[in-house]
Amino acid sequence: MDKQQLKNLVLLCAFGLAYFILFVFPNMFTLGSDNPAVYLHQDEFVTYPIVERMLTLEGDIHTLWGRWIIYGDYHYGYPFYLLSALALLPFRLMRGLDFFEDIPFNILVLRQMINVLPMVLTAGILSYLQTRFRSAWKSIFLFLLILTIPAVVRSNIHWWHPDSITLLAIALTFLFLEMDDCRLGRHFMYAAVTCGMASAIKLMGFFFFLTNLIYLLISWKLKRHSLKKVLASALLFVLVMALVILLSNPFLFYKVPREEMLAIQAEKSAELTNGYAHEDSLYYSTAPRYWRWTLYVSYGKPWMMVALAAWLAFGCLRGSHKRANGLIAAWTVPIGIYLLWFVAPKPDHYLLPLMLPLFSTALNLEYALESGIRELLGWMRIIAAAGMGILAAMLAGQVYFNITRSIELILPFIAY
Repeated sequence: MDKQQLKNLVLLCAFGLAYFILFVFPNMFTLGSDNPAVYLHQDEFVTYPIVERMLTLEGDIHTLWGRWIIYGDYHYGYPFYLLSALALLPFRLMRGLDFFEDIPFNILVLRQMINVLPMVLTAGILSYLQTRFRSAWKSIFLFLLILTIPAVVRSNIHWWHPDSITLLAIALTFLFLEMDDCRLGRHFMYAAVTCGMASAIKLMGFFFFLTNLIYLLISWKLKRHSLKKVLASALLFVLVMALVILLSNPFLFYKVPREEMLAIQAEKSAELTNGYAHEDSLYYSTAPRYWRWTLYVSYGKPWMMVALAAWLAFGCLRGSHKRANGLIAAWTVPIGIYLLWFVAPKPDHYLLPLMLPLFSTALNLEYALESGIRELLGWMRIIAAAGMGILAAMLAGQVYFNITRSIELILPFIAY
């Protein structure tokens, strides 16, 4: 990075730190009760005892191994629980048994370190992919645009969940592919590691199949790699990814927890396809139009989502980041089809892996229009300037929605 890029990185770090600190206040909120059943989100109430069990730190080596590896809840991969336990381990060692008495503080640490921090890093990586931090205002705009998406804000408030670290693994996969620059070298293997990690936590990495195929084809064409090298690199990517999944979920080596995991995942797959058995609702219908309410409440006007998709497609054809946009487009197609057409429940965090990369491309059209204003003459220049004004108005509307809706989400916790 040159001096300007480093300066812009420092600016983003400052904004990211302020964002991180801001969320301490709602995340330390106790809802006026010391009763964990009231304080914890229903998902936290299920997952927190597992981390407490891992941090008991009593018994012989076999007992400790069992607590740390055979953790028991196989809805989410082991890295989620391992990272959560490691985030709390210093406080467990410092405070001894008193550690277990301060649930609000422990949950605050988990919400901040497992939810908020990875989300900030994800926004920074996605901003870098589109700007390379060469423009301060563009880098900061994309960074804050992503972090103020209401679904992102809601995910960061009063909730400890594996989505943020999954999103970070997805963003890192894009970053390493871009850094590899079609060389099929060590960064391509780093992408296999992070792709495997996204799969190990919530199976999201498997949706990179089209992205990786297109990347290999681009590498074959641009770098003129032999077909043998391309196929060998593809095979090595799959092997590294599989190895990461296996090693980062060591309970898979044991028959009973492996069978439990398969049963839980089969049940979860049925729920995603059909909805929950105790409810029968139009809400569980599967088609894009049934996501409208989720979009309106947590992401913005549906037509804005269509515009973002159009700008992403435009960025695949024009501009200086065609390859990065092409890889993002190859990611959004399979995961978009799966979520919009085949998933019955419609909580807003399900759409985060689709929407965050999509929002990161919000300035694609601006790049082209800005170039047009500089290079074109006459009425074409006027059209480009008018297009820039329309784009600015659309983005301003999205920013207004993000900020006002996010304030609505945060204020009840601060004002309590």
